[in-house]
Amino acid sequence: MRRVKSISDSKRQLITLYLTVLGMYAIPALFSAPFRSVQNATNILNQAAPIGFVALGQTFPILIGGIDLSVGSVVSLTTALAAVYMATSGGIFTGVCLCLFAAAVVGLVNGLVINKLRVEPLIATLGTTGVVSGITLAIMPYPGGYVPSGFTNWWSYRVFGFFPLAFVYFLVGLLICHLILNFTRFGRRVYALGGDEHKASVAGIKVKRIKMGVYVLSSVFASIGGLALAARMRSGDPLAGNPFTLSSIAAVIVGGTSFTGGVGGVIGTAAGVAIMGLLSVILNIYGISPFFQNVLAGLIVVAAVVFNSIRSRSILQAKGRQ
Repeated sequence: MRRVKSISDSKRQLITLYLTVLGMYAIPALFSAPFRSVQNATNILNQAAPIGFVALGQTFPILIGGIDLSVGSVVSLTTALAAVYMATSGGIFTGVCLCLFAAAVVGLVNGLVINKLRVEPLIATLGTTGVVSGITLAIMPYPGGYVPSGFTNWWSYRVFGFFPLAFVYFLVGLLICHLILNFTRFGRRVYALGGDEHKASVAGIKVKRIKMGVYVLSSVFASIGGLALAARMRSGDPLAGNPFTLSSIAAVIVGGTSFTGGVGGVIGTAAGVAIMGLLSVILNIYGISPFFQNVLAGLIVVAAVVFNSIRSRSILQAKGRQ
């Protein structure tokens, strides 16, 4: 009976999130012709793709009660590698493979430091951020380079003249992540680990192996987000990924995934990405400084964490009274 109630609550939360997305688009569209234009809608979808990929990956470590602060540096590294390698002797396919391989190595390092050295994810991924950022600046000290038009076309082409391929790829990534979390043994173990790591270990789950896989997935999806960003910018930037760390965490938390782990999923994360993206567009229309937008994203994360904490305490108290 409690399980049914939990599922109902989860569905109700998702419905609320997507109604919020609908309202955030519909209300400004009533008062602004440029906002409701097809071009603006296409731009919103195109801009949502990079942060969307990063947020999908970020969902995995947060689901196990961890966090990945290195995603922003991975995005920057990817844009730099893509702009430098694809523009010189490397081809598009090998350039993409190089970016994804470098990201997988970063995720592997994060997993090893967390597992073998028993460093907290916050500290481990923060340290990795510094190392990766330094490597990125060595590769590309200043914004520049370029990515071939053949690569950018694979992201910017519009399906039916409206949906950019970057957004279509994001939907494919969303489907893959949803299937992984809900229909595979790995996904079930991710939720088990987030619910109670000790019990998961006692039940025979290879905790270290799951953590390794989670952080590799997080970095690889961050790299895909970096590729989407490089295609949109048509160049590389060693600092381009800096805002993505906070924005991805905000999108995941707003989407209903608990910071304590074990609750949430990528369908909610997609709604969180849409909410944060629409909020950014609305603030831009009204001339709000991007710096204030970062402040707002930080406040949203803090508010969401406080709300989850209060909610968790309420649930524990309710169980204690039963």
